[in-house]
Amino acid sequence: MLVVTRKPGEKIVLGQNYLVEVVAVERGVVKVALNVDQPVTLMPGRIEVDGSTEPGQQSRVIQVSRKVDDSVVIGTEPDRLIEILIVSVKGEAVRIGVKAPRDVQVYREEVYEEIRRQNIAAAQPVEINPEGLGGLMDRR
Repeated sequence: MLVVTRKPGEKIVLGQNYLVEVVAVERGVVKVALNVDQPVTLMPGRIEVDGSTEPGQQSRVIQVSRKVDDSVVIGTEPDRLIEILIVSVKGEAVRIGVKAPRDVQVYREEVYEEIRRQNIAAAQPVEINPEGLGGLMDRR
């Protein structure tokens, strides 16, 4: 399980499809917004919330309140489930545990955005002086 600390307004990116945001923290209760396109199950209690969308539709935002040791499970396929667990709450800092299949990347949003910016920059064309290339080839 990966554990990250988030405060209100901070987000976690799960794969390329899901976003989890800590909306508020009050007296040990954490309000979380889930941007998903799959059904979610609130644990304990196995309360199911339909977050699924039609093909081509944008994902839905579902807000839920959770306490320490409560979790939200995204998805219905047993080998593709993503579990988000409230590990601890100290003041406004929330430690969130994420259990996901190995191929699902989990990032703090600010890290994900920096990677995305760097990838865009790396894909931009670069001007090369052809005269300088000749000098590189002669250095053998």
